[in-house]
Amino acid sequence: MSSFPPSSRKRDSLNVRISERDHDGRIRAVDPAYNVALQASAGTGKTHVLVERYLNLLRAGVDPSNILAITFTRKAAAEIKERIVSALREEAASGKLSAEQWNELRDRFGDITIGTIDAFCLMLLREFPLEADVDPGFSMANESEGPRLVRESLDRTIRICRSFVGHDEDVDLVFSQLREHQIRHGLATLLNRRIIAREVLNYVTTVGPQKLTIDEACQRAGRGLREVFNQAPGGLSVFLQTGPLDLKFDLLSSDLRALVAERDDSVGVEQGIWKRLLVRVEGHFLTQAGQPRKRLTYKKSQFSSDRDWDCHRKAVVENASAIKNVLLRYRRDLNAIMSRGVWRLYQVAESEYRHTLETNAVLDFTEVLLSAIKLLGQMDEFSQSRYRLESRYHHILVDEFQDTSRAQWKLISLLVQSWGEGAGLAHSGPLEPSIFIVGDSKQSIYGFRDADVLVFEEASRFLKDLRP
Repeated sequence: MSSFPPSSRKRDSLNVRISERDHDGRIRAVDPAYNVALQASAGTGKTHVLVERYLNLLRAGVDPSNILAITFTRKAAAEIKERIVSALREEAASGKLSAEQWNELRDRFGDITIGTIDAFCLMLLREFPLEADVDPGFSMANESEGPRLVRESLDRTIRICRSFVGHDEDVDLVFSQLREHQIRHGLATLLNRRIIAREVLNYVTTVGPQKLTIDEACQRAGRGLREVFNQAPGGLSVFLQTGPLDLKFDLLSSDLRALVAERDDSVGVEQGIWKRLLVRVEGHFLTQAGQPRKRLTYKKSQFSSDRDWDCHRKAVVENASAIKNVLLRYRRDLNAIMSRGVWRLYQVAESEYRHTLETNAVLDFTEVLLSAIKLLGQMDEFSQSRYRLESRYHHILVDEFQDTSRAQWKLISLLVQSWGEGAGLAHSGPLEPSIFIVGDSKQSIYGFRDADVLVFEEASRFLKDLRP
């Protein structure tokens, strides 16, 4: 496959930061001879720059069908297209465009491709369904159908995962710690964000202790409590002897004697018993906000003597921070175990959800994006289809880039990857292929559909290295 013809003009990739005063920056930003990553603050006319660059492509004789402009709302796409068409009408009326040029462009308005990333992905899959391995007659899940499909898949997921209870300790812990509606809500959230959910869950379960069991977590908590009381003046015995004359403390005292004072280990102790003890310890040493107590919740009259009250108060206040650390470590241990259970449940949920989508010949927006990325990544296997796609888009413009997710940037970068490899198609266009991205990192919609403002810097480096 031949490469794009070399340009007679030196080409650079630019990172440009512009303000109202940056005249030179504006001139280069709208010049399609440059690859540009443009960061600009609010009110500096970013969209105007994109429109002007698009017009310069048309003025240079680039066919509208060879230009792809991407923004992130249908409203913005319609506004940009209207501004382009209005500018062309004004130039035709003023004589800047000849009648012949105007008539030709007017007939090609339908080829001006400006749309959302979702619409572009959908168009790719409609055109290359077999290559993308999707049902050629697939439909898009609407606002009501999507939640229904999630509910159906989660109904099966819960039934399947309940069969693991008693055989999988990690899953046991999830069902013991969370109610079913909480599990369903959590899995639904993960499915809706599955582009990053699998990566995050895999990371969490990898960095945590791999073989830690609930029994071992309880033993570690027991050793931690023993260590705190052994280091305290008078130890556990003084703490228990000076406690308040109260049923709640009697229950705590009984549990501490059974699980901390008299046991060298906690093997075989039910997790529920440990949970009960740690809840009682927490209530005695920590406030409802989880902070170390600075005063007792009991009145002085509830103690055998003022001396017992003062001794017990000191034991609580001086050891509350250490007790808090023991409880935090215990919860971290349980969370590490439970994250493995959530990972197991999520794998089942994702499999069931994909099966549901396939059975109904339906795709949601996430699946459309993932399928489009997969399609572009394997286009080498389909030479005729790749030829048809690569010969189409020579110039790409992306608006509001600060709201781009890593997956969306991967899709865009795959479109232009062959330019940097020198494997693009030779074409008769008047300009070398170019890419232009524009946005304002300060206006990022934090977390909107997994948007990551750091992608802007990665994209800037990519453009810089596209053609040395």
